[in-house]
Amino acid sequence: MKIIVCVKQVLAADRIKFDPRTYTMVRTADNSYINPNDLFALQMAVHLKERYGGRITAVTMGPPISEEVLREAMALGVDRGVLLSDRRFAGADTLATSYVLGMGIRKLGDFDLVLCGTVSTDSDTGQVGPQLAEEMHLPQVTGVEKIEKQGSTLRLERTSDGFREVMEVTPPVLVTVSRRAAPLRLPGLLDIQDAYGGRTFDCYTLEDLEAEENKVGLNGSGIWVTELAQVPKQKSCQFIKGDPRHQVQTLMEKLREKNLID
Repeated sequence: MKIIVCVKQVLAADRIKFDPRTYTMVRTADNSYINPNDLFALQMAVHLKERYGGRITAVTMGPPISEEVLREAMALGVDRGVLLSDRRFAGADTLATSYVLGMGIRKLGDFDLVLCGTVSTDSDTGQVGPQLAEEMHLPQVTGVEKIEKQGSTLRLERTSDGFREVMEVTPPVLVTVSRRAAPLRLPGLLDIQDAYGGRTFDCYTLEDLEAEENKVGLNGSGIWVTELAQVPKQKSCQFIKGDPRHQVQTLMEKLREKNLID
């Protein structure tokens, strides 16, 4: 199987910085890491490769420091890393990001499966996977927990509205992988050494992708930030009197009132 996994470098929530001129997030090595939800897509890809054979390519869009997520992907079992990096890609919303990823995947050639995480932890939109499928004119299935190859088709399983859904689809197809998929595995020391040692990756710019400049970055974004305002944090403390049973019941009621629990 020829598998492509889209990964993203996200920002640590407690260390987010914004450019005061463009209102875009500033990514640096000390405040970025691989999107946790993409790890489930990587794990699924490695599982499929081990079971059915094939080759895995990890693709990410971002500044040069995004090569770090490709190194991490290689340590987890990815065969090839591709970085889509150009200053003109900066400030992209999900639509412009999906376009660049689509152009990058087209440049890679034939594939059977594109895997994405369900959402990224820094924006939490869940839009890139479906928008990329639309960009690539691919069938898509979201929130998948299990993938099996059956002849020329793929058997996909997911949970939706409390029901177990089983679908069959003919590749190529795009799938977003649920956090309920197989447990994550940590890379070994030799895998990490190999990924950060002699392994190389490809880097493509706007010209390499033959992409249209008016469809990338801020120019290609349908959504952009025009103003930032700091929201003051409000904290309050309330003591619940009574015996432990009454305290627990009162606490549960208050949490339900705020829709923090069901």
